[in-house]
Amino acid sequence: MDSDNLTEEQSNALVRFQEFTRIDSYETSRQYLSMHDWDVERAVNTVLMLNTDLPTNNTPPVTTEQPIPPVRSVAVRYMPNYVLRLFRAPLSFLYTFYLKLQPFLPWRFVRDAFSFIRSLFWIQPQRDSLAEIQDYCTYFNTKFGTNHPTFYQGKLSQALRDAQREVRLLFIYIYDKNSVLCDRFSHEIICGEAFRSILHNNLFWSTSRDTQEGIAASRLLMANVFPCFCIIAHHGSQQTVQFKLGQYADSNQCLAEIFGAVENAHQTLEHIRQRRTESISRDRLLEEQNAAYLDSVRIDKEKAEQREREESERQRLEEEEQRKLQKFADFRDQLKQTLSPEPSSTENDTIQVSIRLPTGESIRRRFRRNESAKSLFEFAWTNSNVPNQFELLWGYPRKRYQYEQISNETIGDLMERNTETCFLEQIDEDK
Repeated sequence: MDSDNLTEEQSNALVRFQEFTRIDSYETSRQYLSMHDWDVERAVNTVLMLNTDLPTNNTPPVTTEQPIPPVRSVAVRYMPNYVLRLFRAPLSFLYTFYLKLQPFLPWRFVRDAFSFIRSLFWIQPQRDSLAEIQDYCTYFNTKFGTNHPTFYQGKLSQALRDAQREVRLLFIYIYDKNSVLCDRFSHEIICGEAFRSILHNNLFWSTSRDTQEGIAASRLLMANVFPCFCIIAHHGSQQTVQFKLGQYADSNQCLAEIFGAVENAHQTLEHIRQRRTESISRDRLLEEQNAAYLDSVRIDKEKAEQREREESERQRLEEEEQRKLQKFADFRDQLKQTLSPEPSSTENDTIQVSIRLPTGESIRRRFRRNESAKSLFEFAWTNSNVPNQFELLWGYPRKRYQYEQISNETIGDLMERNTETCFLEQIDEDK
């Protein structure tokens, strides 16, 4: 029988009834609920009252041509089991109490506490999550074929990060190997051409319920019904469940709901992409401006440092020049005091020396022939117009003499005539 006419409330009631009674037959469960106006509690009580075991997978389904008789006729048509009747009232009360208390039970806390206590006594071997996902993909391809969208090869956390970074939707499908409804959903939705068209370039992550990633994803999405199918959208740094499948009944209706959720999220994604593009452009422009500013600051700093170095070097050279001038002035004053007096014109064995300066001025003095030739330089230094470094030229052919080159030579050794004219030339200090 087709389930197209079931409402969402009736589908939920059907799932709850099957979970409690363990009746796998869809038609049998529907007949029980239909004759009790879809009251789960009354339908369960009827099953507990029957003088038979609960139906199994091998029990043939109840057909619509022979509906299950109403509750009032059960006591007449079937002989009740007195043991079951004895426990019917407390079981019915416990089930009713469970249904009333279920929304308020801290199942997650109880589950975590139980898991912690179990981990103290029993350590499960570590399983490779990626290997489990790969095994699931192989299983899915073997059972349903490869005519389906490509599964994301990675963990759920990686898929969420990639979807956020690439501004794309993330489709999540958790498959239950023991659910016939999951097989229908896989055949009709996942392996359909319409779903691939809706998925487009978004990410699709899937795994089995019994894997580590499947258990974690079921807890994260609070999945109570399988197949569990969700669409995750990112709004900035927040993750939002854009769509979550309830009870799967009709493929066309399910595809329409998925298509509507994707269309609603498309505008948001475009807005986020536009904002991200504008943000990237602003960041790039700001980065270029900052780089240009830093280059300008660096160039200005280098110029300022260069000016400081040049100014420091200029001051150093000036100070050094001043020290040299002062040192030479002291040296000139000392020469004036220590220079031997000029011999008289009547004294024999003297030489009249004339020194022509670069300015054209000439200075003259008589020297004794036995005086050191350095006296010529010392006499020239006593004149304020004579530079610090110079050399004297005289004779034919002319020879150049410097103060440091003369050792023990006397004036008579270098000059043969009684009068001699010397030419003074300045020497570059850098040589």
